Amino acid sequence: MGTKAETALDDQDNNSASPASPQAVTEASTEPAVAELKQEAPHWGIFVHGATTQQIKERLSKEISEILSLHHMTHICPLALIEPENSIDSFDLDKIFGALTETNPFKDKNVILFLISRGGDAEPAYQISKLCKSFAYDKFIAVVPRQAKSAATLVAIGADEIHMGPLGQLGPIDPQIGGLPALGVSQALRTIASVAQQYPGSADMLARYLQMALTVEQIGYCDRISESAVQYAERLLSTKPNLIPKAAAIAKELVHEYKDHGFVIDIEEARQHLGEYWIKTDTPELKAAEAIYSLFDKVNFFLRLAKSKRLVISGGAALASSILVLDIKTR
Repeated sequence: MGTKAETALDDQDNNSASPASPQAVTEASTEPAVAELKQEAPHWGIFVHGATTQQIKERLSKEISEILSLHHMTHICPLALIEPENSIDSFDLDKIFGALTETNPFKDKNVILFLISRGGDAEPAYQISKLCKSFAYDKFIAVVPRQAKSAATLVAIGADEIHMGPLGQLGPIDPQIGGLPALGVSQALRTIASVAQQYPGSADMLARYLQMALTVEQIGYCDRISESAVQYAERLLSTKPNLIPKAAAIAKELVHEYKDHGFVIDIEEARQHLGEYWIKTDTPELKAAEAIYSLFDKVNFFLRLAKSKRLVISGGAALASSILVLDIKTR
């Protein structure tokens, strides 16, 4: 049997040729239901084995659209940065900009960003946050169902609202250089100076070690990039009238107060820093985010199992062009 459309055309041709018998009418009335049953998508665990990359992307984008529709979110501009293993970079900035210009060119919709990331570069994160705000008609909402660390936290604090669930977490804004924290360099220097002061005989040895390990330029760069993170955070926080008096202090806390890149800033701690009114939970947006993440996690699991590939969504939440199917450990 052909497709549903072909079947409908065949029925139309047959009906025009001669009157339909009661039996034919009964069969015709059950045909759409049978066709619908046959069109039901197979389980993802089966589907990914034989599907092409494009078919996987198209089905996933369709199911995300259905989730958004189910949660009455068809009137907004939905974006996603869901990349648990990748870092935010200029590629994501381009994808977000492309999705905004495609889906909200007249800036007549509010913008919602589903955000899961371990961090990344501060510069594109800062620009992503500002872009989302500038394209939003009235409100930019960041939804964090799981982790949004470091640079992802920088993206989130530029939003008018941050929606977090019980497993949602922000993190310290902790600039990294080659996978190492920039703030760690200053801390290491203070530790070395303390050791040299305590054991004067080790000063020459420590000085020679520092000359081999770091240049003066690198040390200076680490300090500058950390202070840049404070400035970016302060600028984003200052867009909230209620936070203007505290923006500088909050920015310094987010960059300097925490000693570990992975420190969990959960709902309660986020509210202590940013205020009760700004951090929301148990919202329709969060429920949609949980459903999207659950779907993402399921498809990602079967892709890894069947094809040694993994998912990233960067750009429009429901755009097939924003879904990347990547080889594991590559981008």
